[in-house]
Amino acid sequence: MAESKRRCFITPTKKIALRFWLTINYESDRLFFWEENELQVKDIMVKDLFVVDKDDMVSYAIELMEKKHVSRLLVVDKGKLVGVITEKDIVDRLGSSKMRSLQASSIHVSGVMSDNPVTVTPQTDVVEAAKIMINKQISSLPVVEKGGLMGVITKSTMARLCLRIDDIFVGQIMTKSPISTTPFDRIMNVRRIMLERNISSLPVLEDGKLVGIMTEGQIALYLAEFRENVPGKHQEERIKHVEVNEIMQKNPPMLHPDNKVSEAADLMRKERVKSLPIINYEERLVGILTKTDLTRFVANKFSLENK
Repeated sequence: MAESKRRCFITPTKKIALRFWLTINYESDRLFFWEENELQVKDIMVKDLFVVDKDDMVSYAIELMEKKHVSRLLVVDKGKLVGVITEKDIVDRLGSSKMRSLQASSIHVSGVMSDNPVTVTPQTDVVEAAKIMINKQISSLPVVEKGGLMGVITKSTMARLCLRIDDIFVGQIMTKSPISTTPFDRIMNVRRIMLERNISSLPVLEDGKLVGIMTEGQIALYLAEFRENVPGKHQEERIKHVEVNEIMQKNPPMLHPDNKVSEAADLMRKERVKSLPIINYEERLVGILTKTDLTRFVANKFSLENK
């Protein structure tokens, strides 16, 4: 990533104005100079969009998500935005009794997507967009102007706004005492917890030590492959016995509470992860830092208020 030698700081008045250099990386590196204005969505939105048609198959959507390392896709019908399909949508639908025997290659995106997505305009203030994500419990906002799809802003975009936050530490904004699971828990139980608590990652602990992490993306991919490869008449019984250790990510990237927020944002970017388990120096889990936490930090105008 190209680095600027200019000094970056946040004014103690908590206003997102004055001078603020931001390095924001999505598919490419872009450097913005922010002076005397509040940052608007148009300044940081992603314009290279990953889109599927509502009549595409869910299997294709999953393949595209995996290939592009994204957790949601915009859904169009005749070029018009009609919905968003996310890993959470896939985990919800493919794990439901209604679709339990159906293959991802036989389900249309329209049967899984969330329709009528909340949108913003290019002129929407970034802090306001972050507040919408937190209040609506959503991970992305399509950017629309005069009926046309202009871009998208996501929690990943918000996380990249934190790449130069060097005066705040992970322990100050992380989620403390996070819900966790074990290697021998069943993935369908983890799925239920994720959906009920609206969380996308669970640290995996064994004898009190962190041994892995479970994510919505892992479950979505596994469910799709399971539906394709296991005969329908055996699926309901077999899926009950699939354990976390069979699909979890082992040895996930992690940090300590005294790491800087900038270090966490950079590690998320490099590792392409949505969350980082936070451990103390006795290697015990003390928290988890997610892109939701970073988005909340942006929504709070880069302050520690209301955390």
